Amino acid sequence: MKITFPHMGSLSIALKCLFEHLGAEVIVPPPITKKTLNIGVQNSPELACLPLKINMGNYIEAIEQGAEAIVMLGGVGPCRFGYYGQVQKEILKDLGYDVKMVVVDPPDRDFVGFLRDLAPLFPKASVKNVIHGLNLAFRKIVASDKLEKQLLISRAHERKRGEITHIYERYIQKLDRADTVRDIKRVTKEGLRELKAAEENKGVKPLKIVIVGEIYFLLEPYPSQDIYRALNELGVEVIKTEYLSEYLLSSIFTWRFNRIKKYARPYLKRHIGGHGVNSIGNTIKYARQCDGIIHIFPFTCTPEIVAQGILQRISKDLNVPIMSLSYDENTGTAGYQTRLEAFIDLLQKKRDAKEALVNEGLSWN
Repeated sequence: MKITFPHMGSLSIALKCLFEHLGAEVIVPPPITKKTLNIGVQNSPELACLPLKINMGNYIEAIEQGAEAIVMLGGVGPCRFGYYGQVQKEILKDLGYDVKMVVVDPPDRDFVGFLRDLAPLFPKASVKNVIHGLNLAFRKIVASDKLEKQLLISRAHERKRGEITHIYERYIQKLDRADTVRDIKRVTKEGLRELKAAEENKGVKPLKIVIVGEIYFLLEPYPSQDIYRALNELGVEVIKTEYLSEYLLSSIFTWRFNRIKKYARPYLKRHIGGHGVNSIGNTIKYARQCDGIIHIFPFTCTPEIVAQGILQRISKDLNVPIMSLSYDENTGTAGYQTRLEAFIDLLQKKRDAKEALVNEGLSWN
């Protein structure tokens, strides 16, 4: 059976590795493009959020390349993400696609049950293959996260625009092809070294901006118009608050999520669905480590809209500039680029004013 799945950052590398080691043929959807989005928009409810529409485009493009089964995470709580799988299943059925949709619950507290839901797709997989596949897949996720963390620092210092992005993409491709733990470690080490070596102006202290928001937007660059690259090319180092490895570990080990809840508790004492609590908690956690914070999320995302209102209060209380950006399929690039440039100008003026006061021996509040 030929299996596919939606793009979400480095998830495709990990799932391809895992499913192939379990004996399946994998159809990775084509990279997300305007065509992908258009297909999704044409075949999704008008008021559905952007991730659902992009996922639909992923599925249809993969099905047209021969995919026979789709693996999709389910969910619980006030976020509409929990309905994605069922809605998409009905849409594909109405479009006449004969494809099996497998919706598995997140591995929260029940990792064995998570694997059991996937088992029917891999009837010939042995326990040894499962363990080996999971080990390699997770190591690839961790490795890709390390490379991306370095990318978001190094690219703010690159000598030639596009050079460091090219290095990063080359090593992600090598990571995709790696088939042993030793290869993964070697690729990661070489990639980090080459990314750092391509930097210039290492003595310059650039602005640092933290990105919080909805998990799909944090992991997948396309829906936010690759805000990370846009900020890096404006000379800003970026701190991304959620990576795929951390997201998966928080799903398995709830104590990790409880740490973020503790940060959020002064402002939010209950779960509001999606990644709303994480947006609040991470904002408080990183507020003293940056010059400003940008909150990104899909238009109509209720948990993040709730978080947006709370973030305005946090911005005032902690004296940290916060800008919220929502996106849908009609979002234009030029307007958002202008907003990013204006926000950076604001942060630079604030930093200059703070440094001037410090030089005069005055305190900054």
